[in-house]
Amino acid sequence: MEAIDRIASARRDMPLVVGIPTRHPAPGPLTGRLIAACLHLTPETVVLVEALRGLGARLRLCAANPLSTQDGVAAHLRRMPGVEVVLGTADWDGYRWAVDAVAAQGADLVIDDGADLILAIEANPADGNRRLMGACENTSTGALRLQTAQEAGGLTVPVFAITRSAAKRLYDDLHGTGQSVLDALLRTTNLLLAGRVAVVAGYGTCGRGIATRLRALGARIVVTEISPQAALDASLDGLAVRPMIDAIRDADLVVTATGSRDVVTEQHLIQAKDGVILANAGHFDVEIDAEWLRKSGPSTPVRPGLESYSLPSGQEVLLVAEGRVVNLAAAEGHPSAVMDVTFATIALCLLELGAAHTTTVEHTGRQGHPAGVLSVPEHIDTTVARLALGQAGVRLDIATTAQQEYLRTWGGPARGASTGDHAE
Repeated sequence: MEAIDRIASARRDMPLVVGIPTRHPAPGPLTGRLIAACLHLTPETVVLVEALRGLGARLRLCAANPLSTQDGVAAHLRRMPGVEVVLGTADWDGYRWAVDAVAAQGADLVIDDGADLILAIEANPADGNRRLMGACENTSTGALRLQTAQEAGGLTVPVFAITRSAAKRLYDDLHGTGQSVLDALLRTTNLLLAGRVAVVAGYGTCGRGIATRLRALGARIVVTEISPQAALDASLDGLAVRPMIDAIRDADLVVTATGSRDVVTEQHLIQAKDGVILANAGHFDVEIDAEWLRKSGPSTPVRPGLESYSLPSGQEVLLVAEGRVVNLAAAEGHPSAVMDVTFATIALCLLELGAAHTTTVEHTGRQGHPAGVLSVPEHIDTTVARLALGQAGVRLDIATTAQQEYLRTWGGPARGASTGDHAE
């Protein structure tokens, strides 16, 4: 399918994002704003860029993961007025060069996928004519990095952590990641999952989504965790929880989804079961020590996106998509309907940040946001959830005045209610 067809298909499945500019009269509330963005260059990103252009913004883009960049999509973006695309080579140096090139001109607002762009702009402000107003960070990993920067005094603007949106977590992390990771694994490995032992490293929302779908196809799930609460969650869901050094000995498949680094290293790989398949669903390619694998022995292409490495200890280890984020490097990422919710949340957050810097703030009653990593404002999260439900044809009950008053009352059961009317 040609890029233009895939973009049109994404547009049909993203009514929330498409509809945002229609609610704002020309020239748009983001007129004159420059948005710098580090995103996966997919058809869904084109739809977001179209919406932001419809709101008046200009954009400079680089790729969050070069392996996920679709050439036809990048070419289409380059032809759009008011949009600049900066691409480096597909390795780490090329990625870093592109991020620094976008950061060098500064920005009014930023959309990031991993925090590299935000941190680069914060470290090297361009000039006094363009002051960064705020940003949106789309990943849990990026939010943690920015939290560290904030604690060290290195974050001077408000950053909305999009992953803290309840709607985004449900659509994107739980269902989107679960489905798209499974899609990538089936495309690259053609592995029969029924009866296999699948180790999922990390039981956050993404890990839960992956484990749920692997389990639905008959895999026996083992979870590895460093968080007692997450491990308890997995255990109460009926899953085995073991340390990676033990779990990998029996694993047919290992999927990392921690957002951290060094999850599967040499000490684990030398203990691995012969023929184990390794895949990474985390944002950065540091969860599996692919570099050690490459140095340890010869590799053999097995299928597109799948390579086998012969270890000195004699066993074969198979690596999917070079250890890059698997659902984008080996498949098409999240379905467009998933990205509709995520990108609608981002667009509304950018409007919120932009509004805080207009001369009409005093008249709208909106307040500026403090510097630091912030949750998505509740009114935005609620708006996106309601819009998504509306598109799905789902209707809600509406609380009566009496019910609202009851929930505001701290004095005990409402008059006429028995003590058995509530659950403990």
